[in-house]
Amino acid sequence: MDPPVSGVKARVSCGWKWAVLFSCFLTKSLNTGLRKSFGVLLLPLQDHFNQDVWLLGMMVSISVSVGDFTGPIVGGLSKRLGCRVVVMTGGIFLCFGLVFASLATNIIQLAVFLCVVVGLGFGFVNDVPFAVLGRYFEANFSLANGFAMTGTSFGLMLLGPLTAFLIDVYGWRGTLLFLGAIAFHITSLGAILIDPNKLSIRRDKKNVTDYEPIEVKKQEATLEKYCNFIIQSFDITLFKEPKFISIIVVTTIIRFIQMAWLIYLVPNVISKGVSNLSASFISTTAGVGAGIGQLLPGIITSVADKYPSSRTIWTIGMAIISVSLALDGLVDSYAGMLILGACQGIGLGITYATNNVVLFDEFGKDRLVNSMGYVRGFSGFGRVLGGILPGWIYQMTSSYHWSYVILGIIQALAIVILHIGRIFLHCSCCTCKES
Repeated sequence: MDPPVSGVKARVSCGWKWAVLFSCFLTKSLNTGLRKSFGVLLLPLQDHFNQDVWLLGMMVSISVSVGDFTGPIVGGLSKRLGCRVVVMTGGIFLCFGLVFASLATNIIQLAVFLCVVVGLGFGFVNDVPFAVLGRYFEANFSLANGFAMTGTSFGLMLLGPLTAFLIDVYGWRGTLLFLGAIAFHITSLGAILIDPNKLSIRRDKKNVTDYEPIEVKKQEATLEKYCNFIIQSFDITLFKEPKFISIIVVTTIIRFIQMAWLIYLVPNVISKGVSNLSASFISTTAGVGAGIGQLLPGIITSVADKYPSSRTIWTIGMAIISVSLALDGLVDSYAGMLILGACQGIGLGITYATNNVVLFDEFGKDRLVNSMGYVRGFSGFGRVLGGILPGWIYQMTSSYHWSYVILGIIQALAIVILHIGRIFLHCSCCTCKES
């Protein structure tokens, strides 16, 4: 006997969202882990192609930046084609880019496959799964987002050592083939991301179908309709809202701080006389702190209901980063470095996980994919600067102390930018009431 239609709908809505959550977690793990694996591959690639490390490092940076800069385009494609298609396409790009990179015979071929093909793959899978996650977990998006974000730490811990093992056994070419096969699993993870709004369960005499196809009506092609099509697909009206501009600026600063911290954490510690092995433990402690920080916002909001707001939690995370960076130059003991590293990791984890929640709370589930795409695109400039400015300051001062102090001040400035719009709005409201 076939189950009643209402029972099927309840089972799908309650059960499928956990599959979507698991898909987001694994996609985030693979996305972050593959980026980490490039760092492990730098030395074998340098030995084979006889190139400078900075050139190979720049290739990795460009690959990540291409993924960021394609964010706005990916947001529009997700609106038109659906998130499933976009993520599955990203998995195919990643797979073919890594496989063809393993066949590269010169540095130009390697650059094309890693920077362009793999970079596009990163762009297609960066944020799109979280747009679907927000539609399934409207009431508890912060908690679901935090759990999915912990895939970052899981991917770093898993694929980094795995890549090193594969290089020892199969060499860099075989390693890229294995990583391409692993990346191809993102296509199956993307297939899980069914939009609940398009999931129309129906029952006939013999079977229950997954969804009904959408009927597309043919319309007369005019310039006005094309313009409306672009506006609806890419949601350009977001830029009319000052709060969205402030969020873009704040996120760009956060990505700038994050990239600078990731690159210069270990060199800063080593410059204080710590050995390479001890510095790696500080890096591990910071990674654990980042994982805890990614979980904290969801736990706090689920326990405390609606308060504190996502903006407040975002502010707390930025304050932790700002203070811990500013104090870094005053701490020379190994125990103090461990504590500061953990605090910096927690702060970065909080800000990284809360970014999506702020966009969800401010603009809703339907505009989430476009808002994340634009934020990702503009914040890519922050990633590029994050690898340049601290190193330039170090060359000028021969110390990372002032680099960290300046990073702390810039992070504090982001807090002011986040709230300055609301301060002006509050002042204008008070003025109107008095008049």
